Amino acid sequence: MELSYKMLCMRKAINISIRELQQNLKRVIARVERGQIVEVTRHRRPVARLAPVRPTGAAAVPAWPDLGARTRAVFGDRLVMPGPSQMVIEDRGDR
Repeated sequence: MELSYKMLCMRKAINISIRELQQNLKRVIARVERGQIVEVTRHRRPVARLAPVRPTGAAAVPAWPDLGARTRAVFGDRLVMPGPSQMVIEDRGDR
């Protein structure tokens, strides 16, 4: 059964010392890849959290809004003349 990213983050994390992480890095990374969250501690205080990366792909990335459609919805077919850049250039004159 595949767990969602949020469910993976809610799962109880295991604690591991920095020394143990250094000695068993490959094993710890393998556990993280399988969905386990690992908290790294220094002197029994959490200093970092290793968690699986969110799934990537077309479904995981939100689509950019269609700004052209939004502009047409707000302004219709009319053009804003002159453009803001042109107004700044005219205001500056021959500096």
